[in-house]
Amino acid sequence: MNLLAVVASYFAIAITIMVIYSLAYLILGAEGSYQTGSWNVSTTWVILSIIVGLGSAWLGGKICTRIAGNHVAAKYLIALIIVLGVITALTTNQADMETVREVTPSIMEAMGQSIVPMWTVWLNPLLGALGVAVGSGVLNVSSGENSE
Repeated sequence: MNLLAVVASYFAIAITIMVIYSLAYLILGAEGSYQTGSWNVSTTWVILSIIVGLGSAWLGGKICTRIAGNHVAAKYLIALIIVLGVITALTTNQADMETVREVTPSIMEAMGQSIVPMWTVWLNPLLGALGVAVGSGVLNVSSGENSE
């Protein structure tokens, strides 16, 4: 049951992020999503990504604990998010990315070409772990105590 909880929760996080990012891009457009003439994301997008990352991870933590009925699965999910996030950060090579944007990209092109600040690439697994920990109850923020 723990494996099912981790997989289902990870997919829920990924789908939530994809849907919200797609809607945000449709609302903000290229002008609001990127710095002028560049593939570098805007400050608005960075702030949005932090909020979406925490919120979707919180939701994933809730789902994980609900399916598994324990905090063990949530701890596995936290570990998975950290490991995959660190691998992503270590393999991100922004030097090879095109920095000049001359067109308004489609959503799919935007996903592939966007350049985010490197500090956010490293922050994402930490935000994901924190969101899952709070959402699952592994980290109880209301009383400041950790759940065993």
